[in-house]
Amino acid sequence: MHGTARRCEDIVTSNRLILFGSGGFAVPSFRALASDPRFDIAAVVTAPPRAAGRSGALTPTPVDTWASGAGLRVVHAAKVRDAAEIERITSIGAEGALLADFGQIIPAELLDLYPRGIVNLHPSLLPRHRGASPIPATILAGDRETGVSTIVMDQGVDTGPIIAVQHLRTRPAVTAAELEAELAELAAVGVADTLVTWLQGSEAAAPQGVVGATQTKRLARADGRIGAQTSWELAQRMWRAYQPWPGVWVEIPGVVDRLILSSISAVEGDASLAAGALELHDDALLLGLAGGTVRLDRVTPAGGKSMTGGEFARGRQGELAAHGRIAE
Repeated sequence: MHGTARRCEDIVTSNRLILFGSGGFAVPSFRALASDPRFDIAAVVTAPPRAAGRSGALTPTPVDTWASGAGLRVVHAAKVRDAAEIERITSIGAEGALLADFGQIIPAELLDLYPRGIVNLHPSLLPRHRGASPIPATILAGDRETGVSTIVMDQGVDTGPIIAVQHLRTRPAVTAAELEAELAELAAVGVADTLVTWLQGSEAAAPQGVVGATQTKRLARADGRIGAQTSWELAQRMWRAYQPWPGVWVEIPGVVDRLILSSISAVEGDASLAAGALELHDDALLLGLAGGTVRLDRVTPAGGKSMTGGEFARGRQGELAAHGRIAE
């Protein structure tokens, strides 16, 4: 009995980890490691709480909420590249580190701190969709397959060698939030075993290829703008890819600068409008796009309240009659 306990203790001591993460994608994998007796979580490094909403109330990151609830040491790092933050993290002491959905560039001083480097969970099939927004990019591109790549971080953006890859077929109507949840659970399935073998030195890492490499960027509100010449198919992909941020919206000159399309659906049958045209049809607000028509089921004028498309159109009948087109 004593010998068994001692072996467990030795295993835990040899896998003392620091976890770097902020977003919800990281939580299932971090939870799996925290509940595995082969690991000792020394600290969880995450972004500090941020003001949210009109009230300005401070909201912790999903990782912060989980780690605090699990009784783990939480380190808030607004800028992990700052010398003081590097020194603070270095002083914690750990044999390894895992990063997922952290949102900050890791400095070379920390990349070189751990004997086997920092392992990163990335939600795409690298080298496709490197960068800040791989999940929206997957949906926007219409990829039929995605997955999670486990890599060793280098000083590039998601360019490090690959330890493991997990594959997932993308569902036709999946939204970014749904796909993130699916990939997060997929990542958690194998993360503990992969990390153990990597830290023990018995796992090899293969360099990434360059064929098929793409780079994504941090999303901005402007990315969600649908114009008159946007294709019907792309508009639907945008709506699924950009939920909850930045959402999709149209500009109707002379009526509203930004009309957020809270819910849209494809129009079946004969209803077909010219690209950019808006029309109230059987109490439904329709929008013509290149190649098809969509129904604006719920909309939200910037700064206003959510309403059905029909309610918006009836309240702006005169304006829409004069300016019933979205901007190019």
